[in-house]
Order: sequence, then structure tokens, then C-alpha cells
Amino acid sequence: MSRPSTILCIDDEAQILSLRKELLETYGFKVLVARSGRDGLRLLSEGHSVDLVLLDYIMPEMSGDRIAVEVKRLYPRLPIVVMSGFPDVPEALLTIVDGYVRKGQDPELVIGAITNVLASKGQ
Repeated sequence: MSRPSTILCIDDEAQILSLRKELLETYGFKVLVARSGRDGLRLLSEGHSVDLVLLDYIMPEMSGDRIAVEVKRLYPRLPIVVMSGFPDVPEALLTIVDGYVRKGQDPELVIGAITNVLASKGQ
């Protein structure tokens, strides 16, 4: 039996982070949460086994594009799915990440994006 995939969710909004964690756990994922990019990068540096990063785009201190660049620099094979409530995510970000979902979409679309990216990476 294979272990469940571990998702690192990074979002500055506690309520959204809690709901997202609950949703992902319902679908059998193991979930780590971070309220900032720095906290997310710290969790990765501590050696937590993470299969995918689910990342909010707009956050204080460190925006999603900066976090994505740093994650890919340190862990180039770690897939990232970015979420945003804004319709215009920079094209440069979309070339760095492995998937994109607009916030407020049906939860099935979020799960679909995650499972598609994991499948494409052989996880």
C-alpha cells in the first residue's frame, strides 16, 4: 500500500487554510499548513516529505511568485499549484508553476488540478 501524497498548503488566511486542509484530508491527502511563505520554506527545509505545494498568490511579506521561484530553486522537482482570486496572474508565474486554479472554484477543480499534476509527475 502506498503512502498518501503530502500537500503543503501555504496561505495567509487562516480560515481558508483550515477549509482547504479539511477538503484535502477528505480526499485522503496528508496536509501540512503554513501561514506564510517563510513558514512554508522552513517546513520544506526541515525535511518534511512533501509531494506538492498548493500556494496562494497574494500574500503579505512574500508573494506567491517569490515563493514559487524559491521553491523551484531549492527543490526543482517539487510541483506547485498556485491559487488566486485575481483573474490576471502574471504569465511569468504560470511558466514556473505546474498548475493554476482560481480561488472560489468548485473544490472538485482544485482536487482535479492536484491529482493531474501529481499523476503527471509520477506520484
